[in-house]
Amino acid sequence: MNDLDSPQKIIFIDDEPENLNVLEGFFSNTDYLLRFFTSGEQALVAVLEEKPDLVLLDVRMPGMDGYEVCRRFKADERLRDIPILFLSALVSTEEITKGFECGAVDYITKPFRNAEILARVRNHLALSKAYAQLAAQHAYLQELECQRDAYVHMLVHDMRSPLQAMLGHLQLLETCGAKQLGVEDQSSLQAAIHCTRMLGQMVSMVVDLSRMENAQLPLKCQTITVEDIFRSAQEQVLNPLHLRQVTEQINGMCSAVFCDYELSVRIVGNLLANAIKYTPVASEIVMGADPDPCGGVRLWIKDQGPGIRRDEFEKIFKKFEVTQNSKHFGATSAGLGLAFCKLAAEAQGGTVGVESEGNRGSTFWVTLPAASQTV
Repeated sequence: MNDLDSPQKIIFIDDEPENLNVLEGFFSNTDYLLRFFTSGEQALVAVLEEKPDLVLLDVRMPGMDGYEVCRRFKADERLRDIPILFLSALVSTEEITKGFECGAVDYITKPFRNAEILARVRNHLALSKAYAQLAAQHAYLQELECQRDAYVHMLVHDMRSPLQAMLGHLQLLETCGAKQLGVEDQSSLQAAIHCTRMLGQMVSMVVDLSRMENAQLPLKCQTITVEDIFRSAQEQVLNPLHLRQVTEQINGMCSAVFCDYELSVRIVGNLLANAIKYTPVASEIVMGADPDPCGGVRLWIKDQGPGIRRDEFEKIFKKFEVTQNSKHFGATSAGLGLAFCKLAAEAQGGTVGVESEGNRGSTFWVTLPAASQTV
């Protein structure tokens, strides 16, 4: 549209000069900028040079009628947002419907009534201006969001090197000096190593989320057993100082999966970490796998947590979304882990989901392509 603070431009298209004279009289005391045309062909050429804010268009004209002119406006990306009000003595339902189907926003019948036509024009110009303001605000917010994402991505990416250095020094201390430490100091060292490793995984998750959203994360798919994925996920997530009861139930009919090994381990690791967060210490967590009815292999993790409401099933896989139960139970979450799982699974041709009933815990699952499907 034109500048939101400039005088609004209206064009009138009618093959009868008498009608144009009447309309000019109606608008003589307004602040609108007016232009008049006796054919649609003339108007279509002129509007490409100076775009109007609203069009008053006669239906019945020789040559190109109003319906065709309206279609031409709506077919042009530069003109399609301009509101068009039809002017016609035809008042049949069929004619009015045809006008709306062409893209008009209103229908004014002849003979014209001064107050009515001015009121309709003011209303549609106000609506059009409001839409333009909303579009400008939306574009501005999108720009701010892109800037924020770029800043966060840069900041998080730069955190990787110091975290890797911290982890390296801690592991070196564990290898060379742990024997000289007391039991309590060794426990503190193990906790520091575990927390640093988890923080590094969170940093990688934020970076990779951005890359997956922009389809820039390369995949290195290979044939992997479910047992290997489960074992690696447990090594990444389980804290050796806080033993948890984790069992496995892998269906013997499951084939190996064809996936990106590192990405899939991180998916299962996130689901396992989520289960640990909400499951009481003395309760069991079950990791399992079954052939998926729709093809592939379904890997699942069942917790003994508070459960998830059905209306939250889809929401929790979106960025920055957390369940009501997580707030009530005091579990801290940035709302990124499950969003990462969803994008990482879909990038490999899989899906994620959850099943939950009341306070009976939840079962999160991810499907991955079976290796046999790729042969």
